Amino acid sequence: MKPRCNAPLPNGTLLDYWAHELADGDKTDHVEEHLFTCGDCAARLQDMVSLGTGLTALVRRGRVTGIVSRSLLNRMQRDGVQVRLYSLLPGETVPCACFPGDDLVVASLRADFSGVDAVTLAVTGPGASPMSAFDDAPVSGPGGEVLFALPGAVARQLPSMRLVLTLVSSGPTRAELGRYVLDHSALQPPM
Repeated sequence: MKPRCNAPLPNGTLLDYWAHELADGDKTDHVEEHLFTCGDCAARLQDMVSLGTGLTALVRRGRVTGIVSRSLLNRMQRDGVQVRLYSLLPGETVPCACFPGDDLVVASLRADFSGVDAVTLAVTGPGASPMSAFDDAPVSGPGGEVLFALPGAVARQLPSMRLVLTLVSSGPTRAELGRYVLDHSALQPPM
């Protein structure tokens, strides 16, 4: 039985390394040194690479919904995925639509995530009807963001409606961090 890694690299670090998103060369060198000597972390990285390649195909087929990381979003865009991005602050209402050719529609939800490691995102439609919820999504620091992705094929099928996205901190406090509104307009078919 081979020894397990005593200091596994976080998944976010591996994903940033794969997406060429590490900020400084020293961190890249550290990750590469670790991967060279650690079969466990190297295998996890290979799994992510395999998943990432398949993910681009899944996005194009309209099969990816949920929370994605900025690194993964950047990588998909470099791989040719067409992304329509809406950026919102707490309390904002933003008009949105999905156009032909949009593979993915993404809402960047910004908030003060100080002291928060993970959040729950609830998406509701007309009459506060629940549409989806995502629990324990990781956040990236106090000035970070949560990226909610919806396939373009799905967004184009939605009627005109208001979508309310609510971020709540995970854990015992369950404090609301932000409420955001996407005022979705359905595209009219050409006449």
